[in-house]
Amino acid sequence: MTEMHRSFRANGYVLPEEHVSTQELSMLRDVCSDLLEGPVDDSGGNRHRIGLGERRRFLAHMHESFPDLEQFIVSGTPAALAVKLIGEKCHLFNEQFVVKGAGSGASFAWHQDSAYVGFDHTPYLSVWIALDDTNVENGCVYLFPRNLDLEDSIEPHEWNEETRELSGYEGPEEGIAINSLAGAMVAFSSLTFHRSGPNTTANARRAYLVQYSSEPIRDPQSGAFKRFAKAATPAQT
Repeated sequence: MTEMHRSFRANGYVLPEEHVSTQELSMLRDVCSDLLEGPVDDSGGNRHRIGLGERRRFLAHMHESFPDLEQFIVSGTPAALAVKLIGEKCHLFNEQFVVKGAGSGASFAWHQDSAYVGFDHTPYLSVWIALDDTNVENGCVYLFPRNLDLEDSIEPHEWNEETRELSGYEGPEEGIAINSLAGAMVAFSSLTFHRSGPNTTANARRAYLVQYSSEPIRDPQSGAFKRFAKAATPAQT
């Protein structure tokens, strides 16, 4: 077990030294810009209805329309990181851009990503990538450390229809603010509580979230894949 993996298990998250490359960051920004040109759709479709118009947009499940994006998440920098943290048997589970609008970009409540799955499953890995420098002013990520070997449960969450989100904690603790340079990654377990603050700046705050599982996640009733189940095959691990 590497030091990074030990830290991940002990804290529920890790801040890798490696960033996505300049070329990868440019590609992510270009794809995000293309998707933002489309109409705002908060209906959810077959996904969770968590968008709030221009205040908080989720541009999800579009990698198959962008070959460079698909190659990036299956064999690029985040895939290599995922293999290091969850093992060689690593599968793409989910992916989406998250954009908080300028001036009034909405926050996102404390939650565990696993709470959104809807059935028992093996915890998975979330890799959050900053497309812009992020800080408290424009809506950075906050984390609660969590020892994954001691705390392996999904806590109760409640749905808030007004803010369109699940919330699993409403206490006074603010958590650890993760200020990130553009291109930096934050990797955390789907059991780790996290949130993000509002964007109060004059520019949009863009991020990309890609998630990996150690095994395909299937709906126990239908047997169908939940989201995706594509093997991650990084060139170097």
